[in-house]
Amino acid sequence: MELNELKTGWQNAGGNYRTEADLERMTKLNQHPTLKRIRIKLIIETIVLSFFLIVYYDWFDGDKKPLYANLLLFAAVLLYIVNDVIGYISLAKPVMKENLRSSVQHLLSKVKRLSILSLVISFFYSVCLLAFFLSIITFTKEKSFILLGMILVLVQLTHISYKVWRNWILKLELQVNDFAKED
Repeated sequence: MELNELKTGWQNAGGNYRTEADLERMTKLNQHPTLKRIRIKLIIETIVLSFFLIVYYDWFDGDKKPLYANLLLFAAVLLYIVNDVIGYISLAKPVMKENLRSSVQHLLSKVKRLSILSLVISFFYSVCLLAFFLSIITFTKEKSFILLGMILVLVQLTHISYKVWRNWILKLELQVNDFAKED
C-alpha cells in the first residue's frame, strides 16, 4: 500500500478529520512513540554517563584506583554509549526490501544481532563498573557477601534484559511466520 492510498483510506474512514500535515507527521518514522522513547532514553543515558565520565576521577577517587580499572571504566562507558547510538540508528532507519515479508525478516536479523551486542556490552559495562569500584577494596567476609549480592543482581538484570529482547524477537518471528503462511 502506497502512502497516498493509506492517506486516502484514512480520510475515507470517517471519524476525525486530519489535515495533510497531520497525516504526514503521523506517518514519519521518527515520530513513532517507541522510537521517541528510545531517543529520550538515549539522550538521558548519554548525558548521565558523560557527566559520570567527567566527575568519576574526582568524586570516586580515580587517582587511587589502578590504571587498568580507570581504562576499563572509561572504555566500558564509551562502548555503552556507542552501542546505544548504533542501536537507535539501526532501529530508526527503515528496512526497505522488495516486500513487507523480506523487510520484517531483515529487521528480525538486525534485532537479533543488536540483542546479542547489547547484552554483551551491558554485561561488560557492569563488570567494568564493579571492577573499578572494587579494585582497591580489601575483602572481608561481609564485603564478600555484598559482592556476591551485587553479582546476583547483575545476573538478574542481564536475565531480565535478555527476556525483553527475546519477547521482541519472538513477536518479529511470529510476524515472519504469519507472512510465510500467507504465501
